[in-house]
Amino acid sequence: MSTHALIAAVGALAPLLEVSNHLTTNNQRRKPMKEFEIGDILPAREAILLLDEADLTPPIEVPAIPAENEDGGISDTEREWLHKEIRRLKKERNALILAHNYMTKDIQDAADFVGDSLNLAQKGRESDADVLVECAVLFMNQILAIMKKPGQTVLAPDLGALCSLAASADVEKIRAWKREHPDGIVISYVNTYIDVKAESDYCCASANAEKVLLYVLEHEKGKPILFLPDVYLGFYAAKLLEKRGVPLDLLWLMMGACHVHDRIRPHHVAEQMKFHPEAAVVVHPECGCTSACMRQMDGGSVPANMLGFRSTQGMAEFIKNSPASTIIMATEVDNAYPMSKAVPGKIIIPASREARCAFMKQNTLRNLYLSLRDMKHEITVDKELARRARLPIERMLAIR
Repeated sequence: MSTHALIAAVGALAPLLEVSNHLTTNNQRRKPMKEFEIGDILPAREAILLLDEADLTPPIEVPAIPAENEDGGISDTEREWLHKEIRRLKKERNALILAHNYMTKDIQDAADFVGDSLNLAQKGRESDADVLVECAVLFMNQILAIMKKPGQTVLAPDLGALCSLAASADVEKIRAWKREHPDGIVISYVNTYIDVKAESDYCCASANAEKVLLYVLEHEKGKPILFLPDVYLGFYAAKLLEKRGVPLDLLWLMMGACHVHDRIRPHHVAEQMKFHPEAAVVVHPECGCTSACMRQMDGGSVPANMLGFRSTQGMAEFIKNSPASTIIMATEVDNAYPMSKAVPGKIIIPASREARCAFMKQNTLRNLYLSLRDMKHEITVDKELARRARLPIERMLAIR
């Protein structure tokens, strides 16, 4: 493979969002950008054409990262003491600690399992521990609270661990779409709160989004599909439909994005490729660079083993199988730690070192310790919402 070809392919900036001649034609002039609000639901064609100009600023304020999670924010002496106490309390409480891949090294080292949202939901559902402590963002704690066994307690170290993507999902607009499309199918991404899942037919995670969509296409043929709330993952879904010959008129997307992944742009990948020309590239499909990278791979200018789209957990398999010794990783920076442990011997370079999720980072080693010590903060969910949300979540866990 030509190094210059890969750099040019990944760095291509214009046109970024031409899905194919199925969506646009060469003689079709671009329409002025339509005004929209975060959470609006648009036909897939319209949503995709807006992507390169869309302002997907999150609807909630992004907090500061706690000082403890910055370099030097905690002493080695305190760190050692906290780890020791967490191990003691975990045994005393019969607790299981789950940590997302975006957690800091300190929390990952304290956890029993580290993984992505789908992996952790499966581990939590299978556990017989009395206490489930999940260091993640709160929609993930809600899933555990829905799927837990009788008598189990679900704890969140910090109630400020919200999610900018989940906040994008407007449940009233979903209900309005369902009234307009009574036979429509709602697929909600796992990054949603329980009220949205309760309005959904299926949930999916990035690890099984393609499989869920293919399942729906096979079992719900000809029905309109609303995919929400991440519009970049929606672009990924649109490409899948296109390859299957399914009319894009059936697909609707919500205008929402993760504030961290949205800011990982094609130029970040291109710049890293200049410094590491022999590197492979793996991209989380929530990223703002997804469309540009996917167009180039579909065009055949980048081999599949040198450019892949994976969930945070699925990146390990790509890294392992890639012939490259250096991998440029387009997702949250702390995912490099579990990847380096899963695939030792390879160099993993974040596409953007500024890609840090401040919501995830509200979880700290100190508040993990306090959560176990004081049994806080317990996550409970409304029984009726839990009943309605259980089916789409179970479908997500079953479709692998």
